[in-house]
Amino acid sequence: MAERKPSREEVALIELGQTTIGRPSAVTLVVALLVTIVVVPLVQHGCELAEGEAPQAWSVFTRAPSERSFAEYERELEDASVFGHAILPAMQGVLVHLGVGNEKAYIGRDGWLFYRPGFDYVTGRGFLEPDVLRARRLGGKSWERAPQPDPMPAILAFRDQLAERGIELVLMPTTVKPQLDPTNRTDGPRPLQNPSYERWLAQVRAAGVRVYDPGPLLAGLERPFLKTDTHWTATAMRAVAAQLADEVRALLPPGTDAGYRSAPRSHSALGDIAVMLRLPDGQRTFAEEQVELEAVSQANGTAWQPERDADVLLLGDSFSNIYSLESMGWGVQAGLAETLALQLQRPIDRITINDGGAVQTRRALADELRRGDDRLAGKRLVIWQFAGRELAVGDWQVLDLADAPATAKQPRAPVEVRARITSVATPPQPRTVPYKDCVIGVRLAVTAAVAGTWPATEERDAVLLYVVGMRDNVWTDAARWQPGDDVDLRLVPWEQAPESVRSLNRRELDDDDLMLANPWFAELR
Repeated sequence: MAERKPSREEVALIELGQTTIGRPSAVTLVVALLVTIVVVPLVQHGCELAEGEAPQAWSVFTRAPSERSFAEYERELEDASVFGHAILPAMQGVLVHLGVGNEKAYIGRDGWLFYRPGFDYVTGRGFLEPDVLRARRLGGKSWERAPQPDPMPAILAFRDQLAERGIELVLMPTTVKPQLDPTNRTDGPRPLQNPSYERWLAQVRAAGVRVYDPGPLLAGLERPFLKTDTHWTATAMRAVAAQLADEVRALLPPGTDAGYRSAPRSHSALGDIAVMLRLPDGQRTFAEEQVELEAVSQANGTAWQPERDADVLLLGDSFSNIYSLESMGWGVQAGLAETLALQLQRPIDRITINDGGAVQTRRALADELRRGDDRLAGKRLVIWQFAGRELAVGDWQVLDLADAPATAKQPRAPVEVRARITSVATPPQPRTVPYKDCVIGVRLAVTAAVAGTWPATEERDAVLLYVVGMRDNVWTDAARWQPGDDVDLRLVPWEQAPESVRSLNRRELDDDDLMLANPWFAELR
């Protein structure tokens, strides 16, 4: 009987199941692999030793064996990689010319850039779906506190806490760039939304919470967002501030004209998403954009400043800060708080923290109340602005907004100390987030007061310090501190730190011992 000849499909399956490599090819591949394995670390060690530093890889022997420490170790190796710094920008430049971004930055039509979390908000499942909420509660890193994914309890608790003081709350979920097509203004009257947004909006309004949604206004503007940045244009921000002022004016008593004035000012910068692409220095693929600002000044001609005794408090994130915070690179005196004050012609107080819309601004407010600084005294209205994507990715912790204590703590004076590092929060890897500066939390054990007096009422072994851990997309020395390091620092009370620092993106320590600690700030030399 003749042997059956296999069909083409059977031959294909056989060939897919095995790969034949000739000896010369095998030897070449093995040699190339071994050279790569040996040469890369040797070059890395040589470069670091030539700079008088111990090789970064050796730090694995000084770390406590934990999942967190090894995750930080891998991140530091990647950040310090000589080959990475030499090769990645050039390779990313090639990919950009092919229309490819990276894991954080996407390239759209006509060179428009988008930040991935905004896409995830629009294309992901509904943030209120029970299994989505459950997955987020169980997700995250083992060493971090589990997030509170449902925004409703935090919003309702905050509304009730303010209502007890006779203060109105207005929510302002801010539309993010991927919700709109910035190159086509004929795509409809409303931006794209997460499937749970309308349900969430109906729930908060049914509960009596006021909501100002700038989405429909932004959808009708010709160019609501910057081309290479995550944020809105100055023109769009001013249009939103004007509409917001109309919405809240009826909630406030009549006031006298504060005398605020504005003056035109031009400013040019390259957007944060373009920076996240990690292109070579001097790249010409993406040009700087020019914005036309309206810089706000007070009646005496000086730069506008928030006033703590104002009856309006703005809680906001980077959408509020973009034209206020110098480190964001888009100018000053022209942000949301300044422009809203100009429209209302009344003073405004503000607590604005980059990437802090869901919890950080409320925590900063709660911390001030706990320390005896009643930031809500005299307030009639709190506007809570946050990026809309926070509804799907934010940590919506319910915070205790306790009344300020009857006896305020005595003011603290600056003090120079010698201290030992106990733990350090890790800043984001440079060029992976839209913010080039970041404040990190550090736990200290103060061993001696070198100049000045350490407050007798404060703990020495559980001291909370905030310090800039990343500046201009470069880690500072503080980001590389390790538990057990001894440092000499000049500490000032956190409330005395510049507002430009207190508004930066912040990485906190997950440490229950520090919940009641009064933080300090140190400016590294």
